[in-house]
Amino acid sequence: MSRTKGARDIRKRKNRRIKGKKYSKHGNKFVPYVSKRNRNDPVRIWWWERRPISKEGLSHFNKKVRPFMCRTITKFSVRVDVLPSELSNEKKIEELAINTLSYPGVFLLMMPCHSKNAWRVSYKKVAKVIIRESPEGLNAKMTDNYRLFRYFFWKN
Repeated sequence: MSRTKGARDIRKRKNRRIKGKKYSKHGNKFVPYVSKRNRNDPVRIWWWERRPISKEGLSHFNKKVRPFMCRTITKFSVRVDVLPSELSNEKKIEELAINTLSYPGVFLLMMPCHSKNAWRVSYKKVAKVIIRESPEGLNAKMTDNYRLFRYFFWKN
């Protein structure tokens, strides 16, 4: 664990006893943790919609704060369970966005990551998909690929 330059430790730092192994306690014994998840099990994803804040919503904030605040809001849209093979490249994610959302807008693809919140799961922004309407139908474009390289199924 890195430490701030010049910082002093009050007490000795803890070291992991067994690196790379997770143990859980059953009764009075520590047993190695075995994951129940397989490689091809569906992955849970969230789609969040990003849209500009309304004038009425903006009026609720203090006048002095308004010039400096972010003028967009994100709102939960849909939760989907998807096979990992459907998230392996850009085109498949764009097709998935059109099939699941089917209306124009700016959407954030959120996936669970290793960090934990109070419910033991934390969703982080993984990609940004913009869906536009055209004469042929809906077109999707993945603009920002924030963290997809961290996942085992990403092949790009």
